[in-house]
Amino acid sequence: MRRRRFLASVGGLAAAGSIAFGSGAFTSVEAERNVSIAVAADAYAFLRMHPIPDEGIDGEDTRRSFTTGGEVEFELPGTGDGENQNAEGVGLDSVYEFHDLVTISNQGTQPVTLQSTYDGNNLDDLALVNDDGVLRDNPPELNVGEGIDVGLYVDTHGSSLGEFDETLTIVAERVGGNQD
Repeated sequence: MRRRRFLASVGGLAAAGSIAFGSGAFTSVEAERNVSIAVAADAYAFLRMHPIPDEGIDGEDTRRSFTTGGEVEFELPGTGDGENQNAEGVGLDSVYEFHDLVTISNQGTQPVTLQSTYDGNNLDDLALVNDDGVLRDNPPELNVGEGIDVGLYVDTHGSSLGEFDETLTIVAERVGGNQD
């Protein structure tokens, strides 16, 4: 009987020790959770983008910025009646700034900085610009509810003639960075 009691005591101590000193580590976990995400048009997103009508010839809109399918797009030259129909595009080895094409507003819950990145090959540079310069090295801060009018900075040095469909990435990052 003592032997059984001894074995039971040793077994109980071993079990208690594994509970007390076990790591609880795991190699992998797979867990499914429901996620509800609403995808909104640019005009209603957390980072709101709204085209600014650009007056051209006779006060008509140039349509250098417009909305298609809920997304803001840019086109140079514009397709509106206000654009000079003799202009076929920007020139080679040049730098252009087209200001006030879109208003970008912070409809989120915390202040953000605003900048853009370009990874294309057809232009030397493409970026957001405002009256203070290219939004890159010293990006402006947008508090909740604030907006800023921006346009496009286009550098064609080293480009060739042609029509290019480029992608400009607009980046809003929480002030102080994403440290969570």
